[in-house]
Amino acid sequence: MRPMLINLMMTLLLAVGVAQTGGGYDLSWWTIDGGGITFATGGTFNLGATIGQPDASNTLTGGAFTLTGGFWFAPSCVPTNGDVDGNGCVDDADLLQVLFNFGATGFNPADVNCDSLVDDADLLLVLFNFGSGC
Repeated sequence: MRPMLINLMMTLLLAVGVAQTGGGYDLSWWTIDGGGITFATGGTFNLGATIGQPDASNTLTGGAFTLTGGFWFAPSCVPTNGDVDGNGCVDDADLLQVLFNFGATGFNPADVNCDSLVDDADLLLVLFNFGSGC
């Protein structure tokens, strides 16, 4: 039984090492970085985290992919009907996003009218369209 357990453990360790490389991608190194922005959006995707890698400030290329400056992006605002989370339904989750971010300035997904301020105008857009698309 013991040799079988040792073989299983060795196989698992080998699988972990092999899983970090292959197919032209190398994930054998990593760092823990801080800084960045706290909310990123792209299309229908939202990411709430602190992202950005200062050690990836040089342009990295491979095949058809190019990565410049870690995960930084140039924020842009797309006016919506109040669907903050992009799920196609204006509901209580969207209302809560606007309420929790009320008064925030600058780029913010809860700024549904794109005036760089989460205010009563954004709240009214969500309320007037509440239930649409659901």
